[in-house]
Amino acid sequence: TLLYTIKFELEMLTPAALLPTMWSSLVFWMTHPTKLLFPFLAETPLSLYHALTWVFLMSCIYCMVMFELTDNLSQVDRLWSILPPVYSTMITIYSLTDPYSSPSSLSPTSSPSLSSSSLSSSSTMVLMSALTTLWGARLTYQFYAKDGYTLTGEDYRWKYVREVLGDNWWVIQGFNLFFVVIYQNILLFLLILPQLVMVGEEVQITLTDGVVGSAVLALIALETAADRQQQCFQRRKYKAISEGGVLSGDVKVGFMRSGLFAHCRHPNFVSEILIWWTFALFAVLRVGVGWYFVGAVNLTILFCGSQDLTEQISAKKYPEYSNYQKSVSSYIPNLRMMSIK
Repeated sequence: TLLYTIKFELEMLTPAALLPTMWSSLVFWMTHPTKLLFPFLAETPLSLYHALTWVFLMSCIYCMVMFELTDNLSQVDRLWSILPPVYSTMITIYSLTDPYSSPSSLSPTSSPSLSSSSLSSSSTMVLMSALTTLWGARLTYQFYAKDGYTLTGEDYRWKYVREVLGDNWWVIQGFNLFFVVIYQNILLFLLILPQLVMVGEEVQITLTDGVVGSAVLALIALETAADRQQQCFQRRKYKAISEGGVLSGDVKVGFMRSGLFAHCRHPNFVSEILIWWTFALFAVLRVGVGWYFVGAVNLTILFCGSQDLTEQISAKKYPEYSNYQKSVSSYIPNLRMMSIK
């Protein structure tokens, strides 16, 4: 319903105008709490900026409330695969409902005015939303399969973060507020910046768009394969342990060293990072290289930190992991088949 209450105005979304406009939208919602809780009762339709910031603020509020209720730091994890497709879809609807038409062409009581010409001229936007939705659907299912959506389902790494933070209530609250809630929600919004800065540009699909889209699809497939291999290995490992049989190979050492993991230690991390760097190339083709890569840059930094923590934990748990680190690179795949004795 929110998507049908967006006011589509003729606005050029230049990077220079984006930050103050988004900030003014945030201030609007924070100074109008009633409208924040009941946005559909507004007398006038929401602007695109107001709609995007409404989703952002509601996500932050949800994460804060759920943390207080469950003491679970994995709240943003639950929304990680959901928010980028939502942002992307909202931007695509903006493009599909001719922004050059009258601002009153879309109101809370009317349907978007779509035409074959608008669909053709915004076909790249549709492609970008389709890719983000596919990415999100796959990752959501993966998270669900790992029981990530249960109230007690907290990423195992947060346990070690809590040990570093200590028992100080203010430290934990501050960490949750600024790093988990605010920073990670901002990051999820920044990932869609390449699509946002394309609003107002010619976005009819081209052959080059097809190449970029195919590259994103290939990376999603690679990430799917890596997650699938890891998931099957974990099931096989815990089944063998529960049955009390003789352990051998990767099951014996406790971690996976075969398949994609024989060429780099984190093929799923590599795929996820490259997906968003490649996604930004859609904007490069329209507006040139710009600051909208900030989302991909921050994601890379976050994943590098996550990788360091993951490997510290693995090195403590598995004696053979240090040899694996020496033999196989973190991100850049080895050019030859690995054989770890």
